Amino acid sequence: MSTKSLYLAFRMKRYFFLTLFFFVGQALLISTEVNGQSYQFTPNCQQAYHAFLALKIQEGKNILLRELLQNPNNRIPVMLANYEDFLTLTFNEDPVAYKKRFPLFKQRLKILESSDKKSPYHLFCKGMLYFQWFAIQSKYGDFWDAAWDFRRAYLTFKECKSAFPNFRLADPFIGAQQAIISTIPSGYKWISQILGLKGDMKSGMNTLKQFIYSKETLFQDEARLYYIYLKNYLENDPSGALLLIQSLNLDTKSHLLNVFAAANLALNNKDAGSAEKILLGAKRGPEYMPFPMLDFELADAKMKRLDMSAIQYFQAFIKNYKGYFYIKDAHMSLALCYYLLNQNDKALWYKKRIAQVGKSESDADKQAQKFSVQGRFPNKEVLKARLLGDGGNHQKALEVLNDCDTTLLTNEADRLEWMYRLGRAYDELKQDSEAIQYYNRTIRNGENSKYLFRSKSSFTSRLYFRKKWTKSQGPRIFQQSIGHG
Repeated sequence: MSTKSLYLAFRMKRYFFLTLFFFVGQALLISTEVNGQSYQFTPNCQQAYHAFLALKIQEGKNILLRELLQNPNNRIPVMLANYEDFLTLTFNEDPVAYKKRFPLFKQRLKILESSDKKSPYHLFCKGMLYFQWFAIQSKYGDFWDAAWDFRRAYLTFKECKSAFPNFRLADPFIGAQQAIISTIPSGYKWISQILGLKGDMKSGMNTLKQFIYSKETLFQDEARLYYIYLKNYLENDPSGALLLIQSLNLDTKSHLLNVFAAANLALNNKDAGSAEKILLGAKRGPEYMPFPMLDFELADAKMKRLDMSAIQYFQAFIKNYKGYFYIKDAHMSLALCYYLLNQNDKALWYKKRIAQVGKSESDADKQAQKFSVQGRFPNKEVLKARLLGDGGNHQKALEVLNDCDTTLLTNEADRLEWMYRLGRAYDELKQDSEAIQYYNRTIRNGENSKYLFRSKSSFTSRLYFRKKWTKSQGPRIFQQSIGHG
């Protein structure tokens, strides 16, 4: 089995690792070894931690420097310094910075090894370094090292909990890892057994839930974000995840990590309006670390509302982002935006450019690469309806589709997508009979088609009638409605 296959057993859905974990550190924050090293989570350390998670990186570093001047034997700053690496490397994806910062990971571990082993913070801080660098290394394709650091983090946190049962700070990280481990496909379970990893979704989620509703104040910010993302992606409960953001009163104004999480979840759950509102209401200034992904999210939200000012934000993202993820996707979005503006030269330029930039690792980038090589620009009205639907404005999408001049739908893909999008719009608006009518039209008209709209319609309509069946509507209605009776 390849090392990449081994690591893939630990991977979760799409954006989960990219949004769940954070980082930190620089060599100047590492003091030389002295006698009497201790672990003290002082007020300075608490302030630095919250500054890092709000993405006020320089403020966090300044506070840690102050702590080291006041308390040079404290080893908590060694762990907290790693948050700079965690956050900047994870979200801004700079391969040069990754190679430069990796040696700090080993240096910090070495310093912790010489510290007070009788403190529960000793094992906890080591576990945090492994936990964060597992996330970082996975982002940069070092799958083998990432997998082993995932294991080291898990075993270190478990050892901490076993040695210090009343020490609760390891709980949310154990819970998150248990939930992740539970998603390993059955064919790979032997790997987790060999590595000594045991995970249960319900147990992991309960551990996280108990922690976020406990009286513990340290590490609540992270625990809440883990729980929200796991609920969305692993429990497949997007509405519950969005309700948690509201009920937990997360700061989505001055805490940019919360801003990113809330906007990202809104976009993934087809609420472009809420995402745009969150992003426009967030504070952004020189006190925060550069965060081009916020420009990408705002551009995406605007495009799905047919606001072509999205172009400037896609361009800002491309200009400032040093990594590879979503670069192809951003170029495809620019091509579509210029196409809708009837600026065909620019649209074609960005379409051609897709193949020359970024990497095809994310699903979105793979789709963009395929569009560049094989794709075609769709009918403008159908494209508008697609974007509006993806952004959650189903009523407007329906109006666009109903106003569409169907005589212009000369391409088979456009005709099938027009029918399918009508079915989807009616479906989302709870107009069931109309939805099934257009799903069935798509199925009949796409019987011999290479496009996927027929299979999508068939799948969706079967799900719909299966729900109706379970509500005692009767199997005969189900069978007749999908053409089998």
